[in-house]
Amino acid sequence: MFPACSPADQFKNQSSKKLSELVKEAGFPPGVVNTVPSYGPVGGAALAAHLDVDKVAFTGSTATGRKVMEAAAKSNLKKISLELGGKSPHLVFSSADLDQAANWAALGICYNTGQDCTAGSRVYVQNDVYDRFIELLVSKVRKQVIGDGFDNASGGGPVVSKGQYDKVWSYIESGKQEGAKAILGGVKRAGKGYYIDPTIFTEIRADMKIVKEEVREQVFNRRRSDSDIYLQIFGPVLSVGRFETEEEAIALANDTTYGLGAGLHSSA
Repeated sequence: MFPACSPADQFKNQSSKKLSELVKEAGFPPGVVNTVPSYGPVGGAALAAHLDVDKVAFTGSTATGRKVMEAAAKSNLKKISLELGGKSPHLVFSSADLDQAANWAALGICYNTGQDCTAGSRVYVQNDVYDRFIELLVSKVRKQVIGDGFDNASGGGPVVSKGQYDKVWSYIESGKQEGAKAILGGVKRAGKGYYIDPTIFTEIRADMKIVKEEVREQVFNRRRSDSDIYLQIFGPVLSVGRFETEEEAIALANDTTYGLGAGLHSSA
């Protein structure tokens, strides 16, 4: 079967529609690239189970990835590539170049306004450099401009929808209620637009929702409304914790059921 794209929701459909227009404009013969706007339970499920499809690549939630894997196994044992949800950590050791580590940590959560499967949504810092690192991190994140995506001064735009905006704010409020300290952000803007300023939480615990729950989740087995397209944070919300030893750092980083990416900052 020729390459096909089956966007799972109305917002990604717009990007795929534009891509299809560019493919046609570039002169690709008809049928080389096919875009199938559809919900996951319809178009996605059909592609995953079709006997004439030899390969499926899926980006989304762990739960949906399991369903894609199951459909591939039950059909023709097609090859699959899965990029699933994450709760990616950065580990910052005392030997690190703290300025560069802060640059990467800021980029990791601010890129695309945190709407990225590999967003570095957790940072753990060795105790003896924690205070200095926090100063650097806050100064760099504060410089990020969240505004109109067509403005060259903007480093990030709004989140994708009203439903996602509400979902991110529910997690920010959850962080506050569970005792985390918002040292940057955490206050809604006035005016129009689904803009969320980067929020940094400290004084975190491993059992907090903002620390444990994955960056992204999508639903495969039912039709969805705007409000449940993303069931997890998927926004510019960063949790920062401490560690003393290398063993403790590794344990904190691995204290998650997700394993999509990680960052390590050290010169030792």
